Amino acid sequence: MKNSLKIFSTKTLTAIQKSEIINFGCSYSERNFIETQTLPFSYTDKNYTLLFSSQNAVKSVFGKPEFNTLLKNKTCYCVGEKTKRLLIDKGLKVPHFEENSSNLANFIVKSDRNAHFLFFCGNERRADLETQLKKNKINIDVIEVYKTLLKPKAVELFDAVLFYSPSGVKSFLKDNKVDESICICIGPTTAEALPIPKENIIIASKPSVEHMIYKLKKLHSHD
Repeated sequence: MKNSLKIFSTKTLTAIQKSEIINFGCSYSERNFIETQTLPFSYTDKNYTLLFSSQNAVKSVFGKPEFNTLLKNKTCYCVGEKTKRLLIDKGLKVPHFEENSSNLANFIVKSDRNAHFLFFCGNERRADLETQLKKNKINIDVIEVYKTLLKPKAVELFDAVLFYSPSGVKSFLKDNKVDESICICIGPTTAEALPIPKENIIIASKPSVEHMIYKLKKLHSHD
């Protein structure tokens, strides 16, 4: 590794996050390798407990103004702490969240197996949640509220590349290789999408950009 690391992010970061990386003395570039598009959907109000896969799912659902009233005070579970915060801001009750869909399914199987669930999600989701609930004969209906579009593009080689989702990995690898790069991933699911040795992958200790930046800082300090 060189003294000044060349860093690439597969999504655009906030000004604060960018400046933190640049302050390490790194060279930094970024580009969005995926984008999301809201899908048309309909909703029948039943005695559902709601499930949300991501912040994108929340934004897509509440992009319809009527849902601010329709879903207020509903109980829901979700994947991710930031998703939870977003749902609480929208007036929903979130008694529990997990950091990935498989853990959320395990929680439901143990703690709330008699509820009827409605899962708001994207088209590129992993099947863990639905598969585990159906296997345990738990009622779940699914509504896809957004789709993920890949935006591949060839870029130069970088010392370290930041990845935030399996879709982002898929898009990046269409026109690029990461054989000689360290890949910093937001979580294990994203890391699994990379076809490289595990020693070239660093996973954030918690699934957030801030924890990814912390891992990047440690990498740079060991340089």
